[in-house]
Amino acid sequence: MHKEFKQWKKVFADKYFLIAFTLFCYVAVTCITNFFIHLLKQIPVILSSFKNFDQSQLSSPFSSMTWKWFFEFDWSMGIVYGVVYVLASIFILRQVYRFRIAFRDINKQTKGTARWTEIMEIQETYKAVKDDDNEYEGSAGMPIVHFNDHLYVDTNSTHTLVVASTQSGKTETYSYPYLDVIMRAKEKDSVVITDIKGDMLKNTRAEFEKYGYEVMCFNLLNPYWGMAYNPLELVKQAYLKKDYSKAQMLCNTLSYSLFHNDKSHADPMWENASIALVNALILAVCDLCIKNGQPENITMYTLTVMLNELGSNPDEDGYTRLDHFFGNLPPSHPAKLQYGTIQFSQGITRSGIYTGTMAKLKNYTYDTIARMTARNDLNIEDLAYGEKPVALFIVYPDWDDSNYTIISTFLSQVNAVLSEKATLSKESTLPRKVRFLFEEVANIPPIEGLNRSLAVGLSRGMLYTLVIQNVSQLRDVYGDDMAVAIMGNLGNQIYIMSDEWEDAEKFSEKLGVTTVISADRQGDLMDVHKSYSEREEERPLMLPDELRRLKKGEWVVLRTKKREDLKRNRVVPYPIFASLDNGTNMLHRYEYLMHRFDNKIALGDLGFRGEHETLDLESLLIEFEFNEPVKEERKSKPGKGKKQKAKKAPGEPVSSEFPLPEEPIGFTESSEGMDSLFASIPVENMNEHGFYEDPPMNESLHEDDLEASEEDIIMNSLEEVYETSTPISDAIKPDHYVYIKLLAHKQLSESEYAYFDSLKTVEELRAFFRAPEKKEIYEQIKTHIE
Repeated sequence: MHKEFKQWKKVFADKYFLIAFTLFCYVAVTCITNFFIHLLKQIPVILSSFKNFDQSQLSSPFSSMTWKWFFEFDWSMGIVYGVVYVLASIFILRQVYRFRIAFRDINKQTKGTARWTEIMEIQETYKAVKDDDNEYEGSAGMPIVHFNDHLYVDTNSTHTLVVASTQSGKTETYSYPYLDVIMRAKEKDSVVITDIKGDMLKNTRAEFEKYGYEVMCFNLLNPYWGMAYNPLELVKQAYLKKDYSKAQMLCNTLSYSLFHNDKSHADPMWENASIALVNALILAVCDLCIKNGQPENITMYTLTVMLNELGSNPDEDGYTRLDHFFGNLPPSHPAKLQYGTIQFSQGITRSGIYTGTMAKLKNYTYDTIARMTARNDLNIEDLAYGEKPVALFIVYPDWDDSNYTIISTFLSQVNAVLSEKATLSKESTLPRKVRFLFEEVANIPPIEGLNRSLAVGLSRGMLYTLVIQNVSQLRDVYGDDMAVAIMGNLGNQIYIMSDEWEDAEKFSEKLGVTTVISADRQGDLMDVHKSYSEREEERPLMLPDELRRLKKGEWVVLRTKKREDLKRNRVVPYPIFASLDNGTNMLHRYEYLMHRFDNKIALGDLGFRGEHETLDLESLLIEFEFNEPVKEERKSKPGKGKKQKAKKAPGEPVSSEFPLPEEPIGFTESSEGMDSLFASIPVENMNEHGFYEDPPMNESLHEDDLEASEEDIIMNSLEEVYETSTPISDAIKPDHYVYIKLLAHKQLSESEYAYFDSLKTVEELRAFFRAPEKKEIYEQIKTHIE
């Protein structure tokens, strides 16, 4: 750490020293003047004594001199005093000026004004909380420094960023003290914590419960050892309340969070199509399950199985049973309107949409995840409106990030629900603050709407702390622009340690520069008479390498939003250095919290086992089996086609919650119900794809006309790619195509490669590789196929 050059000589330029020096000089001049005046008066006597001096005399001629002369004034000599004081003043004032110029502090902050906040200023600005086990009055806050058995905490509504690399002690020096301050405050705030491996949950659960908290665990380490969470619970509740517009918005919010990616460079058509498809599936499942009296079956597992079952095995025309299902819904049905995006696509494009959507939803088919997301144990509103404050720990493994999207989906929904409740309330804020402590936030997928929550969450009572290892992690997950926006909303920024030079450099720049005095010494090597000079120089308040060498327990705090002290006086928010040298360093957990936050227990023994562990997944399924509608035979007259046999359904068919025609159109849980559905449709009014068509205008159409009409329909249903097809051999050079085949063979599965090898046209090739899951291959070969 830089040691400041001590200008000890500046004491000679201090005004108090100069005043004392001036007074001393005047007193000295006065005493000396008094003495000499008395001495001058005694000169005749002294001279006479020398003249008449006799050795027999015992007294000296100077025997009459006395020390009292220094303090005895002779007012008759006023003119002498006046002259002496005038001359003395000239000398004294000249000397004072020379002292002032020669020894004054030359540091005028001309190069920079940054400085550290003094401990007295910290005490006047931040609330002091005793580091004991007792509750304290008022609200909680973020720990700033520790000094003399007290934590000084920021109780302002301010978001916080903590930059701390691995093994920096961020959990020990920041997270545990922060949780301690939260739980001991008498004004209880709810808290949501991302807790990798679950250590904080094990160590703090008992203390949270001691102070009146309800502790919950959202566990991806073992989904059976925690609460159940259904991403569709909000949509289901809106449906049950018949608030269909809200259900549609919530549905779109969920789908958007699943598929939207700001960093993706792929065609947005794929993302939008997947969002629309999932919207359609959710709305259809909600509609069917609620009408069938089974709202508990509205789960991600149910709709994923629906897509898997009905979206596979297209017929010779490229249509799947999913197309038939949505096609038979009323035109105004929201699910059908959402599915309209998919109906406009055909062939490989549609398969690509199904494949990309299924790839995102596949995690919900795993048994543990399917059971956890099939039930719901948390009402999100209870975080702010419940009788007891909630401490919700999100536990996830650090070795498997395959299910991390579930975390970001959950957190996005929490943000959305709490923001809506606060906005619609009279006070426009939550009755209980909700604090979010996101450790390793850059290790989970982007939390949709996080930047907006940071921008407006403070006024709503939602306070965020983001803990990252380095800033580049944040940029990798959220993108450069979004990372800048996020960091701009974080008023408190704490630097503990970073292995990235760029982070230290940027933080050093944010601290600003200060002015220091540099001393020079000149002269010969062995000469004792050397000349010295001093000058101002610019220096960062803390250099990047100094930031990288902070001691254990030290950190640096940027606090740009803290501009008032406890008495609401305006202050300058200078940065804070929690330093070992001045005793403001933070204490580790083992130094004062170990007797409370040390619970060695296995996660499975905490007693969080949920009832969903024994849930039968088969009970969540809807049977989607049904017979395909019988097509009209070609070259036959209308009405002469083969009619489909109708089987009587065992119960009433499931109708839509939305207005339906007299004959309910939908699908039931049995094949018989679907049979009866299609039996009620006149074959004459169905096309060969199973959809309604207007009856023919002329019942006596000639067979040739009918055949021509059918051929026109078939041709119009084909993709444009087949109308302007180009053989591969005509558009791609042989060596280029060999290169494409090598890449495909290396990166595709056997079945995908076999399908690729069967493609004959460039248009088919483009459509195949433009699928989202083949983006990497497409980027390598697009120059050869475009």
